[in-house]
Amino acid sequence: MKTQIKTRTMRQIKFALTLAALFLLTLIPVSAQKAVTPKVKIAFQETTLKNGLRVITVEDHTAPVVSQVLYFDVGSAHEREGRTGFAHLFEHMMFKGTENVKSMSEYLSLIMNNGGSMDAFTGADQTVYFEVVPANQFELPLFLESDRMRGLLITQELLDIERKIVQEERRMRIDNQPYGKSGERLNELLYDNFAYKHQLMGSMEDLSAASVEDVREFFKTYYAPNNVVLVLVGDFKTAEMIGKVKKYFEDIPRQPKPAALNLTEPEQKEERRATMEDALARAPMLAIAFKAVSGNTPDYYALQILSSVLTSGQSSRLYQKLVKEKELATAYGEV
Repeated sequence: MKTQIKTRTMRQIKFALTLAALFLLTLIPVSAQKAVTPKVKIAFQETTLKNGLRVITVEDHTAPVVSQVLYFDVGSAHEREGRTGFAHLFEHMMFKGTENVKSMSEYLSLIMNNGGSMDAFTGADQTVYFEVVPANQFELPLFLESDRMRGLLITQELLDIERKIVQEERRMRIDNQPYGKSGERLNELLYDNFAYKHQLMGSMEDLSAASVEDVREFFKTYYAPNNVVLVLVGDFKTAEMIGKVKKYFEDIPRQPKPAALNLTEPEQKEERRATMEDALARAPMLAIAFKAVSGNTPDYYALQILSSVLTSGQSSRLYQKLVKEKELATAYGEV
């Protein structure tokens, strides 16, 4: 196993641009993809609205679609002790509706019935929401995302529903899964700073302790326009798109900037080890993590390539050596 160190704004933007571009690529027929000349440099334009919302636009007429990505600068690393699992819980809350769009089913129907797709995910450093729609429907995701950023419904009833869903998700992925708790233990050994010491899913106790007031404060602090990057890639005219973004987003009030995270780690001077008993596991598992360089440094990309050569797929060096040749393991992978 390996871990990644905190990355900051430019990497976030590059990631969002790449994500949006990949969505567009998947909608182009294979025959058309072969005829497309890859662009070495993405010509993007950055605009900042009066309320602090950063907008990245890439005008690309390769296919008649538009990809929209909202990259909120909040993840599990921003959680405080006693309230773990909040970032992931709030990703669920974002689909509970507004005064205009009453539920997740209505939100999904609006996207899918207009030929689009959507999804979301949460990580240690970010929470991301994205939609892909036909170019003639590009205003729809702008409306939907601005609507819930402006007026998300947060009630005790909705919180209780999503809390139970997230707790059940934890049971399925961690508590009742072979080797499920090994990741949590590995993080505890690897980090001293609480930001990365705990995992995304959080603890059952912390999820149970979350109150409506906690959720509203989290929303106000981190789901403000000045704490998000909006990336738009696709078949549109940039000037028209910026005008529409201002129409839907610019009147949403900015909020005080969230407190900066303390991500400092004391120097680790010796190896750390732990052994766990897992009644659900049928074979022993060895997990090893190495601290590496920050994600916004040249060495990070070199390590990514090295990691791919060593560990990715059945043709990787370590899989061939440990599983195929020496038969020391039945499987090998990387996290």
